[in-house]
Amino acid sequence: MTEEIKTEDPKDTTFEPGIEYAPTEPYEAHEIRVYRAPKNTVRMTVGNARSYIRVRPVQASPMAYPNQYIALLDSKNEEVAFIETMDDLDETSKQVIEEEMARRYLKAHIESIYSIQMEYGVAYWDVMTDRGRREFVIRGHDNTFWVSETRLLLTDVDGNRFEIMDYKTLDAASVKMIETSV
Repeated sequence: MTEEIKTEDPKDTTFEPGIEYAPTEPYEAHEIRVYRAPKNTVRMTVGNARSYIRVRPVQASPMAYPNQYIALLDSKNEEVAFIETMDDLDETSKQVIEEEMARRYLKAHIESIYSIQMEYGVAYWDVMTDRGRREFVIRGHDNTFWVSETRLLLTDVDGNRFEIMDYKTLDAASVKMIETSV
């Protein structure tokens, strides 16, 4: 008695309805359209050939390159599209991805600094943000990232992100604390 072994034909392009398959190579930005479907679900369509009923954007380097190197993952967390720069997208796709990333990579913007106290490599911050007054703790300098000469990103011990777009535009006392403590 012999058993027949079935192998899949790599040229077979039929898909089971309702099941998503990741492409062998991620689609590029100019090939896709990203939009919201009912109930705020983010979807992606590739030309007239294919649709993904649920995708989510993730950034390779959200702090250093906030509008570059974005992957779209399907419901199985497999990369289905890669966006080198948001400028490669149509306006609707760009807007939907920006909204999703703003929700995923939430940052509070620091407007003034009341105090920064250093103790054994730990910094205790007391600040006013666009979301109100906050106190947070940063361990070491690994969680302090200068994006440019004046833009600073901070990540506290709980993973919360804080941003100072241009520290030189803050009040004089805040500027002095940044320059002496960071």
